[in-house]
Amino acid sequence: MNSPAEVYLQNVVENADPIQLVIMLYDKALSCMDEALSAMEGDLEELENLKKKAENLTKVVDILVVLKASLDVERGKEIAKNLGEIYDILINELVRINMTNDREALAEVKNIMESLRDAWEEARGNVKNDGR
Repeated sequence: MNSPAEVYLQNVVENADPIQLVIMLYDKALSCMDEALSAMEGDLEELENLKKKAENLTKVVDILVVLKASLDVERGKEIAKNLGEIYDILINELVRINMTNDREALAEVKNIMESLRDAWEEARGNVKNDGR
């Protein structure tokens, strides 16, 4: 049986527009990066912190893979191509960060993801204002 929170989340996802779904993925990625940063503040010799960091960075990579796979290069043309390249760079950087525990680099990736998320939010507002 699904909990009320699971039912609510399922309802939100099923009723969200495509841009809102992208924003929700970015929000989850940002939340996972916060969790990874929090784990990296602790002693990474402790298995719990190491596991928390790795699991959260893996979730971010998974989200970026989904975002890249959802790009429509035919309709999005150069923007979609560029986003795909950005996602590839971020994925590679996250893998490196997971191996090196580079907190500063993770903070930079998070800033980039926040900027991309904000751009999608702005695009969503523009689409709504255009009446689409």
